[in-house]
Amino acid sequence: MIRCLHGAVGMADDWARFGPHYHGVDLWCYLEKDDLTLEEAGQKMAQDSRPGDTLVGYSMGGRLALHALLSGACDFGEAVIISAHPGLSVGREERLVTDERWARLAESDWPLFLEKWNSQPALEGKPPQWGDRSQLAPRASEVGKSFRLWSLGAQDDLRPRLSQISCPVRWLVGEHDLKFLDLAREVIDLIPQGRLEIVPGAGHRVPWDRPDAL
Repeated sequence: MIRCLHGAVGMADDWARFGPHYHGVDLWCYLEKDDLTLEEAGQKMAQDSRPGDTLVGYSMGGRLALHALLSGACDFGEAVIISAHPGLSVGREERLVTDERWARLAESDWPLFLEKWNSQPALEGKPPQWGDRSQLAPRASEVGKSFRLWSLGAQDDLRPRLSQISCPVRWLVGEHDLKFLDLAREVIDLIPQGRLEIVPGAGHRVPWDRPDAL
């Protein structure tokens, strides 16, 4: 099975367009009743998987996928990490302040949250070309939790641990996503079976900018 983890303002259905073999995981279910940390959520996702599964993670889902791989709770066949951050080595306290602002905005004014989220330079200042994110409004509480518990500020720097990942890993990044391209080039050699693939014509939203490449 190909288990796919969506991004910070994503849905399991985001992966449906790629075919029946792509099983989108509803990450918000992991925050409905429990306040799971990144480590705890990664372990639970690995426990919910089967040996030999392929794990695909985009952006926030990519960081969760890395935690699942590092948990050792499942012998994954391979992984695809897309537009993900390995963790901050400096500046985590400042990032936590920013993430708390995002959390409060998501919980208080969903339309304004979406407007500001999509206006970020990394997302090219435009909404995604798939999925109506107004549908996520009922999950605003879980989205808010994710900015507190699964945010970049809450994540440890995973660079010292990436050598522990034993399965093959393809790390995808769009050629126009310069920040994440630099990060990918920095960490890919830390993964024993890591392979960097730069996707032409894509920005941060690689799977939807270039679905044929995925």
